[in-house]
Amino acid sequence: MQRISLFSVFILSAMLLISCGATPGLTNLTQDVDANLPVYTYLDSDGNTYRISPNKLIYDPASAENTTDGIKDQGYHLELNISLNDYSKIAATCKKQFEISQEALPAANTDFVIPQLTRKNTEFDETIELSKTALQDLNYIIKPFLKDESF
Repeated sequence: MQRISLFSVFILSAMLLISCGATPGLTNLTQDVDANLPVYTYLDSDGNTYRISPNKLIYDPASAENTTDGIKDQGYHLELNISLNDYSKIAATCKKQFEISQEALPAANTDFVIPQLTRKNTEFDETIELSKTALQDLNYIIKPFLKDESF
């Protein structure tokens, strides 16, 4: 008797889904990417480099010899696939940095890295030095992608 009731529930659920227009379909998993979208390269204050393109986030950590403190472990090289939506979020923050006035962080001595942001595509190739606020904005949007994998 229980088998019949379970089967009845399954049939009724299937009929309900079909009657409301739910049908299985194919999803296009490929993303058409504009070839002229800029590629951003962010050099943070620790000497780590982040390359952001429409489908990939590449993290190149500073080596122990090249860090500002010489001690802090900066993690491992990572290449992460990101969605076009994720790229758009990061790119919007990067673009904002080029549109606002930056008060570049002064180098206290020659051992410190001056943080920079570069954007390149067929129309432009430009680099700016970043302020403390810009570093906070960029770290806030980029670091969650690295999670615990890099530190």
